[in-house]
Amino acid sequence: MVNKLFCCELSRFFCCECGKEGIPIIRKNCSKRESGHLKKLFCVFCGKETNHAEIKDCDNKYTIEDFNLEFSLGRFVNGLRVPISDLVSCTQGNCKYNIDGKCWDAANISNCKYKVGDK
Repeated sequence: MVNKLFCCELSRFFCCECGKEGIPIIRKNCSKRESGHLKKLFCVFCGKETNHAEIKDCDNKYTIEDFNLEFSLGRFVNGLRVPISDLVSCTQGNCKYNIDGKCWDAANISNCKYKVGDK
């Protein structure tokens, strides 16, 4: 008989609204999602159901550092990750929000005046 614990892995979840770590979930291998997947969970810090980014310690495709970068630069708006293709262009080369010519400040936390096409 195969031990069922060998068929599972721990997923950590980080709230897309407050940035804090939520309650981890053990997922079966057959029902696991990719790292970075957004899942609606109750946030004990916000006191409501919010999107949480899933991070797996055994998967380096999307890490805690990736989430922290996206969160700190304002890439989440209303708990959703804005796709890179939807981000506006940035003309300020040395701006910390400018990553590969795109302004990652989708939440407009910086009030940047160098966004191209931003209303």
